[in-house]
Amino acid sequence: MSYLSCETIEMGEDAKIREQVYVGGPQLPESRFALGSRTIILQLTSINPTKPVVIGDDTGIGGHCLIFTHGVWLSALDGYPVTYQAVTLGKSVWLPWRVFVMPGSTIGDGTVIGANSLVSGSIPANSLAVGSPAKVIRSAPDFPTRLSEREQAALVETIMSEFDRYVRHNGVTLDEQPPFRAYRFGRKSWRLLWLRGSAPVSPDRGDTVLAEIALPFEMLAGFRKRGVYWLDLGGRTRSRDGSPLTEELALYLGRYGVRLARDA
Repeated sequence: MSYLSCETIEMGEDAKIREQVYVGGPQLPESRFALGSRTIILQLTSINPTKPVVIGDDTGIGGHCLIFTHGVWLSALDGYPVTYQAVTLGKSVWLPWRVFVMPGSTIGDGTVIGANSLVSGSIPANSLAVGSPAKVIRSAPDFPTRLSEREQAALVETIMSEFDRYVRHNGVTLDEQPPFRAYRFGRKSWRLLWLRGSAPVSPDRGDTVLAEIALPFEMLAGFRKRGVYWLDLGGRTRSRDGSPLTEELALYLGRYGVRLARDA
């Protein structure tokens, strides 16, 4: 069980909060906890949104993390510090386990913080920062590493090979029906069309298309009309709904950090 208490709570689509997460603390009229789409907060994390805590889309917060927007215990009348400041985490930020984020901190889009780090202040976008306090040790264009098209294609091959091994282990059989492959479980069957270029074959209702390149608008419009599901790696989108195969493959892609926005 987790606990959330705040004046304003906002959660985006496909956001997840695991067990034993605590979100709460002293509240103000402006207290706000905003969690973007396709985000996750893992177990045993504590977040204090006395001042706003805003977490962008596709950001992952590991377990045992601490995010505070206020710091006070000893009397301000005796000269001790009292801090109330908002915290903002951008899009596609990754906090592995045991990261402490201090009041007033901001972390830019695409940034990774090393485990057991303490963040105080501003960390720029597309950076790798580690330590206590966290300091940037790598940044764009050297971080993250950019893959060539060939390297990306090889990675997708690896992912699909591992996915097929995983589903076979769980009782699914695969039949090659070029250009489709059929995944069978019991009496049910679902077809996958794996696109690496143009699409000479038209999928049918209920089929799933895995595309390595961005699908054009006209093709997506046709898929919507015909009830075809898709996972568009190039365009970073997916169909709003899906078959059991669509959903299982989408979940498996998440094991490689690949998350796709649902169609509007």
